[in-house]
Amino acid sequence: MKSQFTTGSLLSAWAHRQPDRVAVIDAQSGHGWSYRELDQASSNLARFLGERGIGARDIVAYLTTDSLLVINLLFAVGKLGAIWCPLNPNAAPADWARQLDHAGGTAVLYDDALTDRLMPWADSLNHVQAWIPRRAALDLSRDPEPFPSQAHDADDAGILYTSGTTGARKGARHTHRSLWGWNYSLLTSVGMTRDDCLINPYPLFHMGGVGFTLAAIQAGASAVLVTPFHPAQFVDSVTAYGGTITLMVPTMVQSVLDLPPAERDQLNQANLRQLITTSAPLLGETRREMSRTWPRLKISVLYSATEAVFSLLRDDRAQDPLCVGKPAFGMEVAIFQEPPALSLTGEAGTIYCRGVSVFAGYHHALDQFQAYAEDWFTCGDVGYLDAAGYLYLLDRDKDQINSGGEKLSSLEIENVLRQHPWVKEVAVVGVPDRYWGERVHAVVVARDRRLTQEILLAFAIERLPRYKLPKSLALVAELPKTETGKILKRALRETQGTPRG
Repeated sequence: MKSQFTTGSLLSAWAHRQPDRVAVIDAQSGHGWSYRELDQASSNLARFLGERGIGARDIVAYLTTDSLLVINLLFAVGKLGAIWCPLNPNAAPADWARQLDHAGGTAVLYDDALTDRLMPWADSLNHVQAWIPRRAALDLSRDPEPFPSQAHDADDAGILYTSGTTGARKGARHTHRSLWGWNYSLLTSVGMTRDDCLINPYPLFHMGGVGFTLAAIQAGASAVLVTPFHPAQFVDSVTAYGGTITLMVPTMVQSVLDLPPAERDQLNQANLRQLITTSAPLLGETRREMSRTWPRLKISVLYSATEAVFSLLRDDRAQDPLCVGKPAFGMEVAIFQEPPALSLTGEAGTIYCRGVSVFAGYHHALDQFQAYAEDWFTCGDVGYLDAAGYLYLLDRDKDQINSGGEKLSSLEIENVLRQHPWVKEVAVVGVPDRYWGERVHAVVVARDRRLTQEILLAFAIERLPRYKLPKSLALVAELPKTETGKILKRALRETQGTPRG
C-alpha cells in the first residue's frame, strides 16, 4: 500500500474534502485551479509523462516561467514516483547543462521560447531521453479518472539546487517524507491553516516558490503566485485576492516600503495579517520601518534554508536584530564548537539543527560538503543560544571578518550603518589587508545623494567600537543579488577585494 504522505496523495485527499476551494492562482494571468481541477490536471499530466516513458525515480527537470504548469508538474511527477528538478530560466545555457548533467535528468519540460538557447546543448546531454516543449504539456486530453500515487514517502520527491551565495551550488534532495516535514514545520510554526490565502512572490525554481506553495496546499489553503516579483503588483495581489499571509526576502519588503505611501499603505486596509521575512537577515531598521508603516501586521522572521527549517521569531524579541527566535516546530537547535563539543549558553559556535524538516542529503555528494554530524545538519552559520532558548544569528561562517585576530559579525555592522536615514542598502565584507589580514569594508547603496563616505563613517564612529568600524567604504548604484533578492557577498568580495572560500 502506498503512503498517504506523498505530495500526490495529499492533493487528492484535499480534492476529495474541498473540491471547489481555490488551490492556486497565477497573479500574472489571473487564471487558477480549484483543488479538484489541480488534482485532475496533475493526473492527466502524469499519464502524459508516463506515456513518454517517464516513471519511478526518473528525474524530470523543468525550465519554464508558466507558474500553473510548474505546480501541475510537481504533483504529476509526484504521482508517478519520479523526481522533479527546477532550472532557472534566467541562467545561462551552460549552467542548465551543468545542472542537468549533475542531476542526471532524464526529461526536460521547457518553454518553447527557450528552444534556440537550449537545443544546442541537447546533443551533449545523452542521459536526457525526453525533451517536452511547454505547448505539448498544455495540449492534453482530459480524462476525469484519477491517477493514484505511485510513490512511497521514503522516495525522493525533488532535487533543489541551492542559490550558491557562498560557494558551489548543491543539489539538496527532499523525499516525500522530508518535504512533508519541512512543510509541516513551517505551517505549524507560522500558523498557516486551510482558511489562509498565501501570497507567494518567490520564483518557482527556488525553495521559497516550491516549498511555500506546496506547504500551503498541504494545509488546504490557497496560494497566489506573484512571480516575477514587482512591488506594486504584489500590493495589488494582496488586496485583489484577500491575501492573509506572505513570505518575502527583506529586499522585497524594502522595495514595497519604497513605494509611494498611497500604494504601500494599502496593506493596512487589506486582509493581510502576517508578513514573514526569510532567506536573509532582517536588519533592525527595516523591521522598525515595517512596524511604523504597517502597525496591524504581525511581523515574523523565519530562519530557514532549502535543507531545513531552523527557527521562527515573533514579536517577543523583535528589538534585537540578531535574534531569530526559538526552534521551529519539530526541530531542535544546538551550537557546536566542533561536534560533539556543545557550546555553553551565550557562547558562539556553528548552528546545527535536527528534526522533521531536515532534507535527505546532497545529490551525488552526500559527504562532500560535510553538512552532517551524526543526524545534525548545518549551513555553516554562526550564532549562540541564550538561557531562554532563543537563537541569535551572528553571521554566516564565510561572511565573518577576521580582522587582527578578532572575529567580527558583518550583520552587526550592517545593522548600525542601515540606521542612517540616507542608506537604502548595505553589505559588509572582509577584504584582504596587509596589516589586519582582513579589513572591514562596507558597500552602500544611498537613498539620498547627499550621503558621502565621510558622513556615514562619522555616523558609525558614534555607534560602533573602533575595532568594528569600516576601514573602507564604497558607494554603489546597486548590490549583486540572487533571483530572490539575497545579496551575493561572494560576488562583492570578488569585485571589492579577493574572493575567499
